[in-house]
Amino acid sequence: MQQDHSHKDTRPLTVGLALRKLTMIKECGLHYKNAPVIIGINLCNQAEFIAQALHSALSQSLVDNSTAQIVILDDQSTDNWQAHCSTLLDHPSVTILSALCGSPARARNQLLDYASTTTAQWVARLDADDVLDNARSVESLWLRGEASNADFVIGSNRLKQNGQLLSVTNIAKPEVLLNPIKLTGFIEAFCHGQSDNELPSCNLLLNTRVIERYPNIRSAEDHWLITRLLLLPEYKGEIVSLPYYSVYTLDGIDTTNNKQKAIWTEQRHRLAVAAKQWMQVQKLPFQYLGSGQEGVVIQKGNNIEKSFYPWAIDDEQVSWLKQALPSNNIVPQVSWHKKNGQWSYSTPNLYTSEMQLPVSAIVVGQFLQGMYAAGICGLNIKRDNIRQMKDGSLHYIDVGSDIQPLTASKFLDMSARLYAIAILQLPDEELVRRTSSTSQDKALQQLKGFTDFYLALIEALHPHVSLRAPNVPTSIDVGINQDTTLLIKACAQDADVLFTQVSHIVTQLNYPQKFKQVLLLLDSYQGPFLRQYQQGDFNQLLTSANELVNNGIVDELLIAPTSSDVISATYSQWFGASKVKQSHTTSQAPLFSQIWAFNQVTTRYVLQCDCDVLVGRKNWQHDYIADMKAELIDPKVISVGFNIPKSTDAFLPYFGQDGQFAPEVRMGLLDLVKIKQTLPINNPIINDKYTLTWHRALQAHQKTTGLSSLRGGDPATFYIHPRNEDKQATTLDQIRDLVSQGCCPVEQEEQFDLITHANWQYPKRKEAVIFLLKGRFTTINKLERCLDSLRMQSDQSFGIILIDDASGEIHNWCYPILLDKLLDRTTLIRHQHNHGRVLNFIQAISDVCVNDDSIIVILDQDDCLMRHDVVKHIVDAANQGADLIHMPMFRPNKPLKLYQPSYNNIRQKGGGNVWAHQRAFKKSLFDSVPHAYFKKDHDWIPSVTDYATMLPMAEAAKAPVFIDIGYSYFHQRAEYTLDIKAEQSQLLKAIFAKEPLSTELQ
Repeated sequence: MQQDHSHKDTRPLTVGLALRKLTMIKECGLHYKNAPVIIGINLCNQAEFIAQALHSALSQSLVDNSTAQIVILDDQSTDNWQAHCSTLLDHPSVTILSALCGSPARARNQLLDYASTTTAQWVARLDADDVLDNARSVESLWLRGEASNADFVIGSNRLKQNGQLLSVTNIAKPEVLLNPIKLTGFIEAFCHGQSDNELPSCNLLLNTRVIERYPNIRSAEDHWLITRLLLLPEYKGEIVSLPYYSVYTLDGIDTTNNKQKAIWTEQRHRLAVAAKQWMQVQKLPFQYLGSGQEGVVIQKGNNIEKSFYPWAIDDEQVSWLKQALPSNNIVPQVSWHKKNGQWSYSTPNLYTSEMQLPVSAIVVGQFLQGMYAAGICGLNIKRDNIRQMKDGSLHYIDVGSDIQPLTASKFLDMSARLYAIAILQLPDEELVRRTSSTSQDKALQQLKGFTDFYLALIEALHPHVSLRAPNVPTSIDVGINQDTTLLIKACAQDADVLFTQVSHIVTQLNYPQKFKQVLLLLDSYQGPFLRQYQQGDFNQLLTSANELVNNGIVDELLIAPTSSDVISATYSQWFGASKVKQSHTTSQAPLFSQIWAFNQVTTRYVLQCDCDVLVGRKNWQHDYIADMKAELIDPKVISVGFNIPKSTDAFLPYFGQDGQFAPEVRMGLLDLVKIKQTLPINNPIINDKYTLTWHRALQAHQKTTGLSSLRGGDPATFYIHPRNEDKQATTLDQIRDLVSQGCCPVEQEEQFDLITHANWQYPKRKEAVIFLLKGRFTTINKLERCLDSLRMQSDQSFGIILIDDASGEIHNWCYPILLDKLLDRTTLIRHQHNHGRVLNFIQAISDVCVNDDSIIVILDQDDCLMRHDVVKHIVDAANQGADLIHMPMFRPNKPLKLYQPSYNNIRQKGGGNVWAHQRAFKKSLFDSVPHAYFKKDHDWIPSVTDYATMLPMAEAAKAPVFIDIGYSYFHQRAEYTLDIKAEQSQLLKAIFAKEPLSTELQ
């Protein structure tokens, strides 16, 4: 019965870092397991040839006597090659492996690496489209190699084209191949098409102790390896001219494809130059250290010198390296020289040593941090290129074109490869860039411990991304004013706005010191009211009041009692008469409840105010209570009125010492000790009701006693009183927010009462770069992190639009304090009711921003910038004409994932990562998108607005650019629930189904 040896994978192939994932599909029988020889066959989609290659391998004498096993390595074939040779695959000598290699050279190296882990001593190469010439092909080379203890043996081959053997053969001649001068002459000839034969590179038997591997180049990789084996002094080789080793197919897939490309000729010309240089350098009176794809390295006394091949590095690269290489021991300190058009450099010999594996994660991390800080990446990470200093630190010696400017992708590449080699001790080629069906982030997750290592590495490089612990004091911590109470007065008419207004008042006033106690006085009177503007609802008022207590905004509710005895006793204390039982005055103004509430206050001072006042703060460090209390030191002053908006920021001396002002009933600070000491005071009675409110009675009393109530002071803190007819204005929420920030139009200056028809508008922005910070219930430590990342920018010419979408005053009151010096160039918008993401986009970009050429940079409040030069690079890109800009994002929950945007066919690519941070765009580009793209079924799209906004802009952009200078944006969010993901999936389907904007506009 035939076995199924297939290994199928239908996922699309991509290029990126990937493990080889060597998998044993079938293992040879026990008799072959310890065979000293492996006949290695690599294949990728060569179903039409494999049967004849495998048949020739099975015919070998070494297979017959169990001295050789056959190992087939399948590099991601999709042509069902197993069906073409299924019977042959059942032979007990056959081992089948699969791996993700990505190129012929990498596949051959994987097979060599595999062989080095077995008991085999030799690997015989057989290409899948070739055949072994005779039954003793492998045996002939093996016997010679064993007899001479050689590192490699090379044989001859015959040639086949279009299925026919050619009369021309490729004889391996020892007098040529083992003579360096003749060999380089021969290489020069065949590389320039002056010889009928090439190097017999496919006829190779290689000892497993040899660590030399095929270079990963697209053509002539086998010639490069054979040339190095023949010319380099560390290897000993043998040549077997006859019998022939193999029959080489001239019309093989790779050979045919390569000959049609210039690279086929170019690689051979380069080989001729390199071979000559390898030979010549060994004649010099200096120590040969090594060579590679870039040049040759020798030691001259105490210096090490690297000479580059002519094509390996150019003037521009050298110029960049001169200024880019750091002046530390992460890389050599080199002196550059150019002679006869070829570059070389010399560097002092630091007497480094080979890496002692495993290397500690700390040492690896320090090296990578040094490379990142220097803004460079070493792309040729392998054991030979990383040395260790005497102090154990790592030293990257491969100075050349493989040192590249830092990018997020290259840094991840470098970090992962070094981690795999230095910490996990994997082979050099285990983790490289290759064509693979496994996405790069998933491939890197397979590196044990690398996810955590890389996350810690990035956070160490950017320590400011770490959130401050909740118990660490922040800039909004306050003390307590032990002798002052805040008393807020409300009636049933205030039910609709009580929670909002009290939250506003308390949060605006509780800084820089909190009150010892916040009391909320509820007048249970049901009406009729003085200047009534709507029906009262005491039950709703009480519900909102309890909510304020439950949320910690108010400490205690006060509801005046209705007992006539309590009313009489209170009036007797204040006015000297006990016969009045009515709670309100003759004009229906509240009286009893307020003076009763004063009696409940336990502190000397009380700041009492109506619940409808709007409080403004121009300077949050202004200690307004201290200013007012300083005036109360005067024994004749019993109260100080709260200031109103002024036309100046200058301190205004307090005035009113002659007693002409009543205590400010709408908002003022009372000295209850002085007031109670002067009681009782006169209050006329008409029809069993008092005629004066308490503040008017005190005003009259002041005139006869020399007492006074003052006004004036620092206008940095002020209040505005909305008249009853203005309390239902649709703009009141916006006005309240603006007043909170100390923003008042000119018409409002010097006015107690609100001027609703004044120009109450959020400040417009016209800077060249404007950051848009949107969020809702963003934690304070995250917002502080976000703002700090803006403060650290080297270019501070940007503006800010910060929108809080209805988190409420208890949460967002402190935003001006957090903004601090950034506030002067910030438009702060705090919605009272949730607007949704799209409307916030439109308000910020289309309304607040007034410069069509402004670049809008999206920065979520819970994220932060990672670099100090983000603004600089955005400005530079905009000056070069970019209208859509992306920079790399780092996500701590997905640290290994890269988000490089693609600007073509993005709706077919699931968005092509154009939705990803860091994203920036011209205001005019956003405004050019029809609002229909932001809607689904006529409603604004509620989420995935990054897709909804960015896809049409990317389609319409004329000059999109991706700037990768390392990670620029730290994006941190919790995982979405399954329900949210399901909702987003439906929205994304609707977004992707829309016509591309460029097509829509044609």
